[in-house]
Amino acid sequence: MPKNMRERTIETHLRHYNTYKIGIENCKKQLDYILPSITSRFDYISGNSFYIANNTERVAIDRVESKRALDLYEEIERYNIICESIERAFSELKPHEQDFVKMRYFDCQPIERVTREMGYNEHKSVYRIRRHVLDKLLISLNNLIILK
Repeated sequence: MPKNMRERTIETHLRHYNTYKIGIENCKKQLDYILPSITSRFDYISGNSFYIANNTERVAIDRVESKRALDLYEEIERYNIICESIERAFSELKPHEQDFVKMRYFDCQPIERVTREMGYNEHKSVYRIRRHVLDKLLISLNNLIILK
């Protein structure tokens, strides 16, 4: 994948960071809604599979609900991987680079406002910071390139 496409993918993940956090909470709420009806019948075991604990209830269990619960677990895990990766990479940036990422990506501010808020008179300085940030994040967030 060309470098500019990898950069866009990283920038997209950064812009959606707050949305991923909300997505985790929403998926957990959906699980809370689904699981009370199947918790007594199912045990979640590692390996992304469910074990039906009671043989007499196998027929009665709605497989759509169990599939939906498994899908929600997978979605939560995907969002967690993305958020934790971003948080680790973000913590390794210099303070002015963190400010740039917060304003430009997490808060989705236009470059003009970021330039002004960071105290620069020209966009070139902010674009240099962007370049340094993206160079670092292309390495530290390389695992996110394949996650959609």
